[in-house]
Amino acid sequence: MRKRVKNSLSHKILKAIAIGGVVAIAATNPYFGLAFMKGIQKDLERKKWWEFQKQLKRLQREKRLNAEQNPDGSFTVTITQLGKDYVARYDLDSLMIDKPKEWDGLWRICSFDIPTGKQAGRFSLLSKLKELGFIMIQKSVWAHPFECREQLAVLARAFEIEKYVYVFTASDFDGHHNLYLKRKFERQNDAILV
Repeated sequence: MRKRVKNSLSHKILKAIAIGGVVAIAATNPYFGLAFMKGIQKDLERKKWWEFQKQLKRLQREKRLNAEQNPDGSFTVTITQLGKDYVARYDLDSLMIDKPKEWDGLWRICSFDIPTGKQAGRFSLLSKLKELGFIMIQKSVWAHPFECREQLAVLARAFEIEKYVYVFTASDFDGHHNLYLKRKFERQNDAILV
């Protein structure tokens, strides 16, 4: 399901607009504003204008896009917050945590208490935490040495578990625990914390 959504024309349109910001679509060349996006170019070459227009109207009806017609017949298209959330939800594959040149010595802790009815969200979150290099302290407490609040907020929103996920920074681990976490992270991620 997630793969099908990511490959749909409507998802690619939303992603192109999310990246490009405000997009002007000329009346004489309907693909003009989006043709620069490599991810959508092949679709635009294969699809007919009516399909493209149909998807734009659908996205506007779903309040994921705003499309306003200008006096010259062109359209100015912008993405809504709902559209941005939708793109983030289905575009988690590219989510990464940047490694700084030097580690600041702090640990970012992700803690969660997700109810039984949201187990799918819990499993999805756990899978992404492992993929992003987090290390487990306890079953519902995970740590990462680099800044990742934004990425965790995207994950929590995407899996609809925002109110159950807590993120804080820990600076006061005793020497033994700090060394243990550091070694565990380095071993698990084949990295050195400097």
